[in-house]
Amino acid sequence: MKSLAIITGASRGIGRSIALAITDAINSCASERGLRNCFDDSLTSSLTPRPLISTPLRMVLISRSLDSLYETARLVQQRCDHAGIIQTSCHEIDLSDLDNLPEKFGRLLESCKKSDYDQCWLINNAGSLGPLGPASYLGSDASSMKELQHAVNLNITSGIWISSQFTKSFLKPCKISSSPLIRIVNVSSLCAIEPFPTMSIYCSGKAARDMFHSVLAKENAQINDDATTSSITDANNEKSPVPFKVLNYAPGACETSMTDILAESPGLDGGIHDYLSSAKKDQSLVKADETAKKLIGLVLKDEFESGSHVDYWDL
Repeated sequence: MKSLAIITGASRGIGRSIALAITDAINSCASERGLRNCFDDSLTSSLTPRPLISTPLRMVLISRSLDSLYETARLVQQRCDHAGIIQTSCHEIDLSDLDNLPEKFGRLLESCKKSDYDQCWLINNAGSLGPLGPASYLGSDASSMKELQHAVNLNITSGIWISSQFTKSFLKPCKISSSPLIRIVNVSSLCAIEPFPTMSIYCSGKAARDMFHSVLAKENAQINDDATTSSITDANNEKSPVPFKVLNYAPGACETSMTDILAESPGLDGGIHDYLSSAKKDQSLVKADETAKKLIGLVLKDEFESGSHVDYWDL
């Protein structure tokens, strides 16, 4: 067995923390099953129900900053308990550049498809704040129109396109027994379901992505229903995981560089500014490593409803 995990926005913040949380999960997998099991298909193929992640793992890291991706990869290898069970690759892709995205990300997916994976994860994390300020004042000149378009390209268009192409590449509806277990995580926000003054573009982007991923889950619900009727049950009466699930995960207000930028923006609503300033002073913002650990635990537990929105504070 082997796994694939693609993480966008992996150069820092939550993306980097998710890469490290997956590494911790792989370490646990290797420890529980024994290192030999991780590389011996004759042993892993007999495990029922099918695990949600296995080794070796190919971890694909995507961002605009190659140097920062290399640092993420270095930290992953440093934390990994056993040499060779995680293979990292770093890819410099500007996800807001829609002219080149199909060729660059498409080529990456093609390279991934050359291997047969038993589990395929996509962590769709990359995003930006976009323009801040009153909704009625957005796009008032040419420069702000370009900034608005950039935010839409990155936060909406590329985000939904990547999940669409990932699903198309790895889900095999007509051969579901040979299809890998697929888990797609859209890194969402409370802003997806609640309006925050002066953050209309960020809220709109998160809401659009949430709805897209909920629709993606609903469109493929029948695949899971069909698989459930013929799923394997192990000695503990536990059924194999369903083939395809999607999660919209809101990580909470995190202690990241994006939050720092938000708190220092002159266009931010006063109430939000006061909250962030107080939270930073009290050190009550969520740590990126902590929310990443909860996310990976949630995915591995696999009890969430596909297409649902789950907040850090719900767990």
